[in-house]
Amino acid sequence: MAKIYLRENIFMKRQTLIHCLLSCLLLIVTSCKKEPIDDFKSKIIGDWKYVKLVEKNYDYTGKLLNEQYIATTRGEYYHFKKDGTAIQYFDQISNNTYKVISDSRFEVNTGLVNPCRLVSIDKKSFVFIVEGPRREKADYTEYTHYLSK
Repeated sequence: MAKIYLRENIFMKRQTLIHCLLSCLLLIVTSCKKEPIDDFKSKIIGDWKYVKLVEKNYDYTGKLLNEQYIATTRGEYYHFKKDGTAIQYFDQISNNTYKVISDSRFEVNTGLVNPCRLVSIDKKSFVFIVEGPRREKADYTEYTHYLSK
């Protein structure tokens, strides 16, 4: 009887130790991760110079009708601030606001709310698409912004 109790006690101690170690490991791993939205917010902040701007027109089924490259100059930029302000200089300066929705979507408010889709971002480049309004049985336009640090 004492042997059985001793075996069960040792078994329980092993299980408890394993659970404790796994819990600590999980806590360490999850505490080191940044939230995807916070990570995106921190990456977007700063001055971004235009490399190019591409306008794409689609019919209501999503078929590409035409594509136009819009010329950019050296001084054209986007400046995203921590406070949610987005200053765009493209022919003229416009003070906009932005709001991060998820790790791949945000909105730029220019007086109209423009939904945006992240294509890619790293320390040197930022590419996003401003999605035009989509109405039933209507053509729409998307603008792809290619920016660099």
